[in-house]
Amino acid sequence: MKKTVIIVSLILAGITTKAQTSLNDALQLLQQKNYVSALDICNEMLAESANNPSALGVRSQIHTAIGKFDLALEDANKALSIDNKSDRAHFAKGEALFYGSKDYKQALQQYEIAIKENNRMIEAYSGKARALRSLQNFKEAMKVTDDALNMFPNDTELYYIRGSLNFQRGLYKSAVDDYDKALFFNAEWNTYEIYLNRGFAYEALKNLNMAIQDFTKAVTLNPNNAGGYVARANTLYNMAKYQEAAEDYKKAEILSPDNSVITYNIGMSYYKIEDKALACRYFQKSCQDGNSNACRMVVVNCSDKRSN
Repeated sequence: MKKTVIIVSLILAGITTKAQTSLNDALQLLQQKNYVSALDICNEMLAESANNPSALGVRSQIHTAIGKFDLALEDANKALSIDNKSDRAHFAKGEALFYGSKDYKQALQQYEIAIKENNRMIEAYSGKARALRSLQNFKEAMKVTDDALNMFPNDTELYYIRGSLNFQRGLYKSAVDDYDKALFFNAEWNTYEIYLNRGFAYEALKNLNMAIQDFTKAVTLNPNNAGGYVARANTLYNMAKYQEAAEDYKKAEILSPDNSVITYNIGMSYYKIEDKALACRYFQKSCQDGNSNACRMVVVNCSDKRSN
Protein backbone atom coordinates (compact mmCIF):
# COMPACT_ATOMS: atom_id res chain seq x y z
CA MET A 1 0.00 0.00 0.00
CA LYS A 2 2.78 2.40 0.93
CA LYS A 3 4.54 1.67 -2.37
CA THR A 4 1.33 2.49 -4.29
CA VAL A 5 0.99 5.83 -2.49
CA ILE A 6 4.59 6.72 -3.35
CA ILE A 7 4.05 5.87 -7.03
CA VAL A 8 0.85 7.95 -7.19
CA SER A 9 2.63 10.87 -5.49
CA LEU A 10 5.45 10.70 -8.03
CA ILE A 11 2.98 10.66 -10.91
CA LEU A 12 1.13 13.69 -9.50
CA ALA A 13 4.42 15.49 -8.99
CA GLY A 14 5.30 14.80 -12.62
CA ILE A 15 1.96 16.22 -13.79
CA THR A 16 2.45 19.33 -11.64
CA THR A 17 5.96 19.85 -12.99
CA LYS A 18 4.74 19.46 -16.57
CA ALA A 19 1.91 21.94 -15.99
CA GLN A 20 4.29 24.49 -14.46
CA THR A 21 6.67 24.06 -17.39
CA SER A 22 3.80 24.67 -19.81
CA LEU A 23 2.77 27.82 -17.93
CA ASN A 24 6.33 29.09 -17.94
CA ASP A 25 6.51 28.43 -21.67
CA ALA A 26 3.27 30.36 -22.18
CA LEU A 27 4.55 33.28 -20.11
CA GLN A 28 7.81 33.35 -22.06
CA LEU A 29 5.93 33.34 -25.37
CA LEU A 30 3.70 36.12 -24.03
CA GLN A 31 6.78 38.20 -23.23
CA GLN A 32 8.05 37.53 -26.77
CA LYS A 33 4.65 38.70 -28.10
CA ASN A 34 4.01 35.29 -29.63
CA TYR A 35 0.41 35.45 -28.53
CA VAL A 36 -0.94 32.69 -30.75
CA SER A 37 1.46 30.05 -29.43
CA ALA A 38 1.01 31.22 -25.83
CA LEU A 39 -2.76 31.01 -26.20
CA ASP A 40 -2.50 27.52 -27.70
CA ILE A 41 -0.62 26.29 -24.62
CA CYS A 42 -3.20 27.73 -22.22
CA ASN A 43 -6.10 26.35 -24.24
CA GLU A 44 -4.52 22.90 -24.27
CA MET A 45 -4.08 23.03 -20.50
CA LEU A 46 -7.64 24.19 -19.97
CA ALA A 47 -8.94 21.46 -22.28
CA GLU A 48 -7.41 18.96 -19.85
CA SER A 49 -8.47 20.85 -16.72
CA ALA A 50 -11.03 23.61 -17.22
CA ASN A 51 -10.66 24.83 -13.64
CA ASN A 52 -6.92 25.49 -13.63
CA PRO A 53 -6.69 28.99 -12.08
CA SER A 54 -3.09 29.57 -13.15
CA ALA A 55 -3.83 28.68 -16.77
CA LEU A 56 -6.89 30.93 -16.69
CA GLY A 57 -4.73 33.70 -15.21
CA VAL A 58 -2.10 33.42 -17.92
CA ARG A 59 -4.77 33.27 -20.62
CA SER A 60 -6.27 36.41 -19.10
CA GLN A 61 -2.90 38.14 -19.49
CA ILE A 62 -2.76 37.08 -23.14
CA HIS A 63 -6.25 38.47 -23.76
CA THR A 64 -5.14 41.75 -22.19
CA ALA A 65 -2.05 41.86 -24.44
CA ILE A 66 -4.20 41.51 -27.58
CA GLY A 67 -6.81 44.01 -26.39
CA LYS A 68 -9.61 41.59 -25.53
CA PHE A 69 -10.22 43.08 -22.11
CA ASP A 70 -13.69 41.61 -21.55
CA LEU A 71 -12.32 38.10 -22.07
CA ALA A 72 -9.36 38.94 -19.85
CA LEU A 73 -11.63 39.95 -16.96
CA GLU A 74 -13.84 36.91 -17.55
CA ASP A 75 -10.86 34.55 -17.27
CA ALA A 76 -9.42 36.35 -14.24
CA ASN A 77 -12.75 36.39 -12.39
CA LYS A 78 -13.33 32.73 -13.15
CA ALA A 79 -9.87 31.89 -11.83
CA LEU A 80 -10.55 33.84 -8.64
CA SER A 81 -13.89 32.10 -8.17
CA ILE A 82 -11.95 28.82 -8.19
CA ASP A 83 -9.04 30.01 -6.06
CA ASN A 84 -9.31 33.43 -4.46
CA LYS A 85 -5.69 33.20 -3.34
CA SER A 86 -4.25 32.72 -6.82
CA ASP A 87 -1.48 35.30 -7.22
CA ARG A 88 -1.55 34.80 -10.99
CA ALA A 89 -5.28 35.46 -11.20
CA HIS A 90 -5.08 38.61 -9.05
CA PHE A 91 -2.20 39.91 -11.14
CA ALA A 92 -4.04 39.11 -14.38
CA LYS A 93 -7.13 40.96 -13.18
CA GLY A 94 -4.93 43.92 -12.27
CA GLU A 95 -3.51 43.94 -15.81
CA ALA A 96 -6.98 43.82 -17.37
CA LEU A 97 -8.13 46.72 -15.19
CA PHE A 98 -4.94 48.71 -15.77
CA TYR A 99 -4.84 48.44 -19.56
CA GLY A 100 -8.53 47.93 -20.27
CA SER A 101 -10.68 50.22 -18.16
CA LYS A 102 -7.72 52.35 -16.93
CA ASP A 103 -9.01 51.76 -13.41
CA TYR A 104 -5.65 52.27 -11.73
CA LYS A 105 -6.99 52.21 -8.15
CA GLN A 106 -8.65 48.84 -8.59
CA ALA A 107 -5.64 47.54 -10.49
CA LEU A 108 -3.39 48.65 -7.63
CA GLN A 109 -5.48 46.65 -5.17
CA GLN A 110 -5.17 43.53 -7.31
CA TYR A 111 -1.39 43.91 -7.60
CA GLU A 112 -1.12 44.33 -3.83
CA ILE A 113 -3.15 41.18 -3.22
CA ALA A 114 -0.94 39.28 -5.69
CA ILE A 115 2.14 40.40 -3.74
CA LYS A 116 0.50 39.40 -0.46
CA GLU A 117 -0.11 35.91 -1.83
CA ASN A 118 3.36 35.67 -3.40
CA ASN A 119 5.98 38.18 -2.31
CA ARG A 120 8.37 36.88 -4.98
CA MET A 121 6.11 37.69 -7.90
CA ILE A 122 8.27 40.19 -9.78
CA GLU A 123 5.65 41.33 -12.26
CA ALA A 124 3.22 42.23 -9.45
CA TYR A 125 5.74 44.76 -8.10
CA SER A 126 6.10 46.22 -11.59
CA GLY A 127 2.32 46.43 -11.87
CA LYS A 128 2.06 48.17 -8.50
CA ALA A 129 4.72 50.70 -9.50
CA ARG A 130 2.97 51.33 -12.83
CA ALA A 131 -0.36 51.86 -11.11
CA LEU A 132 1.13 54.28 -8.58
CA ARG A 133 2.86 56.16 -11.40
CA SER A 134 -0.42 56.41 -13.31
CA LEU A 135 -2.08 57.73 -10.13
CA GLN A 136 0.73 60.33 -10.02
CA ASN A 137 1.98 59.05 -6.69
CA PHE A 138 5.55 59.26 -7.94
CA LYS A 139 7.22 59.15 -4.53
CA GLU A 140 5.54 55.87 -3.55
CA ALA A 141 6.08 54.46 -7.05
CA MET A 142 9.80 55.13 -6.73
CA LYS A 143 9.90 53.50 -3.28
CA VAL A 144 8.15 50.38 -4.58
CA THR A 145 10.51 50.22 -7.56
CA ASP A 146 13.66 50.69 -5.48
CA ASP A 147 12.55 48.08 -2.93
CA ALA A 148 11.71 45.63 -5.70
CA LEU A 149 15.07 46.17 -7.39
CA ASN A 150 16.77 45.30 -4.11
CA MET A 151 15.03 41.92 -4.36
CA PHE A 152 15.25 41.53 -8.15
CA PRO A 153 18.35 43.46 -9.31
CA ASN A 154 18.24 42.07 -12.85
CA ASP A 155 14.65 42.89 -13.79
CA THR A 156 14.29 44.88 -17.00
CA GLU A 157 10.78 46.22 -16.47
CA LEU A 158 11.63 47.62 -13.04
CA TYR A 159 14.58 49.55 -14.50
CA TYR A 160 12.32 50.80 -17.30
CA ILE A 161 9.75 52.01 -14.80
CA ARG A 162 12.40 53.68 -12.66
CA GLY A 163 13.80 55.34 -15.78
CA SER A 164 10.40 56.86 -16.50
CA LEU A 165 10.07 58.00 -12.89
CA ASN A 166 13.52 59.60 -12.94
CA PHE A 167 12.60 61.35 -16.19
CA GLN A 168 9.43 62.63 -14.54
CA ARG A 169 11.54 64.03 -11.68
CA GLY A 170 13.91 65.75 -14.12
CA LEU A 171 16.77 63.35 -13.31
CA TYR A 172 17.61 62.74 -16.95
CA LYS A 173 21.07 61.25 -16.45
CA SER A 174 19.65 58.76 -13.94
CA ALA A 175 16.90 57.96 -16.45
CA VAL A 176 19.49 57.18 -19.14
CA ASP A 177 21.37 54.94 -16.69
CA ASP A 178 18.17 53.03 -15.90
CA TYR A 179 17.30 52.57 -19.56
CA ASP A 180 20.85 51.35 -20.17
CA LYS A 181 20.39 48.72 -17.47
CA ALA A 182 17.02 47.70 -18.89
CA LEU A 183 18.64 47.03 -22.26
CA PHE A 184 21.59 45.26 -20.64
CA PHE A 185 19.44 42.76 -18.79
CA ASN A 186 16.99 42.11 -21.62
CA ALA A 187 17.51 43.68 -25.02
CA GLU A 188 14.31 42.04 -26.29
CA TRP A 189 11.83 43.42 -23.72
CA ASN A 190 9.73 46.31 -25.07
CA THR A 191 12.85 47.59 -26.82
CA TYR A 192 11.02 50.18 -28.96
CA GLU A 193 9.73 51.95 -25.85
CA ILE A 194 13.10 51.82 -24.13
CA TYR A 195 14.93 53.42 -27.06
CA LEU A 196 12.18 55.99 -27.54
CA ASN A 197 12.21 57.04 -23.88
CA ARG A 198 16.00 57.01 -23.64
CA GLY A 199 15.97 59.28 -26.69
CA PHE A 200 13.74 61.73 -24.83
CA ALA A 201 16.14 61.65 -21.89
CA TYR A 202 19.11 62.36 -24.16
CA GLU A 203 17.14 65.19 -25.77
CA ALA A 204 16.48 66.68 -22.34
CA LEU A 205 20.23 66.48 -21.66
CA LYS A 206 20.80 68.40 -24.95
CA ASN A 207 22.65 65.40 -26.37
CA LEU A 208 20.76 65.60 -29.64
CA ASN A 209 22.99 63.27 -31.64
CA MET A 210 22.43 60.45 -29.13
CA ALA A 211 18.72 61.26 -29.13
CA ILE A 212 18.62 60.91 -32.93
CA GLN A 213 20.42 57.55 -32.68
CA ASP A 214 17.86 56.22 -30.20
CA PHE A 215 14.87 57.53 -32.13
CA THR A 216 16.30 55.92 -35.27
CA LYS A 217 16.59 52.58 -33.44
CA ALA A 218 13.01 53.01 -32.25
CA VAL A 219 11.55 53.59 -35.73
CA THR A 220 13.64 50.75 -37.13
CA LEU A 221 12.14 48.40 -34.55
CA ASN A 222 8.61 49.74 -35.00
CA PRO A 223 8.22 51.50 -38.35
CA ASN A 224 4.44 51.67 -38.01
CA ASN A 225 4.33 53.91 -34.96
CA ALA A 226 3.97 57.62 -35.69
CA GLY A 227 5.42 58.60 -32.30
CA GLY A 228 8.96 57.55 -33.19
CA TYR A 229 9.00 59.61 -36.38
CA VAL A 230 7.55 62.64 -34.59
CA ALA A 231 10.18 62.37 -31.85
CA ARG A 232 13.00 62.21 -34.37
CA ALA A 233 11.47 64.98 -36.48
CA ASN A 234 11.17 67.29 -33.46
CA THR A 235 14.85 66.77 -32.65
CA LEU A 236 15.91 67.30 -36.27
CA TYR A 237 13.85 70.49 -36.32
CA ASN A 238 15.62 71.72 -33.18
CA MET A 239 18.92 70.98 -34.92
CA ALA A 240 17.77 73.20 -37.82
CA LYS A 241 17.67 70.16 -40.14
CA TYR A 242 14.33 71.23 -41.52
CA GLN A 243 14.24 69.17 -44.71
CA GLU A 244 14.98 65.96 -42.80
CA ALA A 245 12.42 66.95 -40.19
CA ALA A 246 9.79 67.46 -42.89
CA GLU A 247 10.42 63.97 -44.28
CA ASP A 248 9.95 62.39 -40.85
CA TYR A 249 6.81 64.42 -40.14
CA LYS A 250 5.43 63.25 -43.49
CA LYS A 251 6.07 59.61 -42.52
CA ALA A 252 4.23 60.26 -39.28
CA GLU A 253 1.37 61.89 -41.18
CA ILE A 254 0.88 58.73 -43.24
CA LEU A 255 0.47 56.76 -40.02
CA SER A 256 -1.64 59.44 -38.32
CA PRO A 257 -3.37 61.30 -41.17
CA ASP A 258 -5.85 63.31 -39.09
CA ASN A 259 -3.30 64.84 -36.73
CA SER A 260 -3.36 68.60 -37.33
CA VAL A 261 -0.24 69.14 -35.19
CA ILE A 262 1.85 66.90 -37.43
CA THR A 263 0.50 68.65 -40.53
CA TYR A 264 1.29 72.03 -38.98
CA ASN A 265 4.84 70.89 -38.19
CA ILE A 266 5.35 69.85 -41.81
CA GLY A 267 4.28 73.34 -42.80
CA MET A 268 6.69 74.91 -40.31
CA SER A 269 9.56 72.78 -41.63
CA TYR A 270 8.93 73.96 -45.19
CA TYR A 271 8.43 77.52 -43.91
CA LYS A 272 11.91 77.39 -42.36
CA ILE A 273 13.49 76.36 -45.67
CA GLU A 274 11.46 79.12 -47.37
CA ASP A 275 9.31 76.84 -49.50
CA LYS A 276 6.22 79.01 -49.17
CA ALA A 277 4.02 77.04 -51.55
CA LEU A 278 4.45 73.75 -49.70
CA ALA A 279 4.34 75.44 -46.31
CA CYS A 280 1.00 77.08 -47.09
CA ARG A 281 -0.45 73.86 -48.45
CA TYR A 282 0.17 72.15 -45.12
CA PHE A 283 -0.85 75.20 -43.05
CA GLN A 284 -4.17 75.33 -44.88
CA LYS A 285 -4.82 71.62 -44.36
CA SER A 286 -3.93 71.89 -40.67
CA CYS A 287 -6.15 74.98 -40.32
CA GLN A 288 -9.06 73.13 -41.91
CA ASP A 289 -8.54 70.41 -39.29
CA GLY A 290 -8.89 73.00 -36.51
CA ASN A 291 -5.30 73.98 -35.68
CA SER A 292 -5.39 77.64 -34.63
CA ASN A 293 -1.62 78.11 -35.00
CA ALA A 294 -1.87 76.96 -38.60
CA CYS A 295 -4.75 79.35 -39.22
CA ARG A 296 -2.62 82.27 -37.99
CA MET A 297 0.19 81.23 -40.35
CA VAL A 298 -2.30 81.12 -43.23
CA VAL A 299 -3.51 84.65 -42.48
CA VAL A 300 0.02 86.06 -42.21
CA ASN A 301 1.78 84.14 -44.97
CA CYS A 302 -0.67 82.58 -47.40
CA SER A 303 -2.91 85.37 -48.65
CA ASP A 304 -1.31 85.13 -52.10
CA LYS A 305 -3.46 82.57 -53.94
CA ARG A 306 -0.49 81.54 -56.04
CA SER A 307 0.93 79.87 -52.90
CA ASN A 308 -2.05 77.50 -52.68
